[in-house]
Amino acid sequence: MRRSTALWLALNLGLTGSLLAGCAAMAPGYTPVPPKNESKLKNMQTGGGFDQSGAYSLTDQEQKLDCKHLTGSMTVKIIQMREAPNRPKPSEAAKFGQQAAQQITKTAQQVTSSAGKLSTNVTSHGLDVDADYKRDRARLETMNKQLAEKKCRTFDIDAELKPGNSATPTPVSDAKSGGQKQ
Repeated sequence: MRRSTALWLALNLGLTGSLLAGCAAMAPGYTPVPPKNESKLKNMQTGGGFDQSGAYSLTDQEQKLDCKHLTGSMTVKIIQMREAPNRPKPSEAAKFGQQAAQQITKTAQQVTSSAGKLSTNVTSHGLDVDADYKRDRARLETMNKQLAEKKCRTFDIDAELKPGNSATPTPVSDAKSGGQKQ
């Protein structure tokens, strides 16, 4: 009995001390140490994403990519999309767990919306394979338009995603650009 009381007292004192130390950190004149990954935050993508209709807009970093890097990104995505039918479908347990995490996140965001931004990143990616394919396709279409705007060679996305196509994705010459850049 004495050991459990001593343990309870030690835990309570430890928690109280932690809380007091946390309050002391909020004292006037206190300047928190900046996080070590602050430089990474400066390089994070901004903008872009999907709107309500499912259309994709490029991020600031994607807009800055040259022909070579846009082409490379699209090549990788095309190969990934070709492999999508071969991937196993998510189990019902995995779907349930991801949906539960989304609900918890949504509730937490509603609770903290007035207090500030809650940084959570729960995705629905992988729950609906068909929806993932549509999002990936919309992103490819937008990136292909960006290639055309930069007068780069573009992809024939329909031909590249045709079932059975296992050739390395290759941009085709565009009559407008004459296939000058890549």
